[in-house]
Amino acid sequence: MHRAVQFAGVAMTGLLAGNELGTLIGAHPALRSLPLPVEMQAERAFTARLGRFMPAYMTGALVAAVAAAVDRRGAPGLRLATGAAAANALALAITLAGNVPLDARTLSYPAEGSAEGWAALRDRWEQLHAVRVLLDLRVFGALTAAALGDD
Repeated sequence: MHRAVQFAGVAMTGLLAGNELGTLIGAHPALRSLPLPVEMQAERAFTARLGRFMPAYMTGALVAAVAAAVDRRGAPGLRLATGAAAANALALAITLAGNVPLDARTLSYPAEGSAEGWAALRDRWEQLHAVRVLLDLRVFGALTAAALGDD
């Protein structure tokens, strides 16, 4: 096994999990506490900013998780690493099928749109995001345990 491959898997997925958890419990609740017009403006800015680098970041974490699983062939932790890579792929699929279309709707939601429509849009996004966060944390934990040789 290659320590650098295992380290990259743990590091990339750990950084992603931390980022995603921080947005779930910190950034988005803070934005939700703002007056609606300010919340909408801030959420659009946040979404646009993250949209520039998160695709590469999330794909990189998946590549690192898959590489860590492949690198563990015949070694302790293979099942954990393989499960982690699969969970990471599922999180990315949820992102592409659910969050990305909602991101587009967030960016184009009219300033004069209803508060109820906005809340429904953001509630759905946050529900999907919470599932991704749970998957991301599972990926990080499993790859860490696999790197330690657990199975």
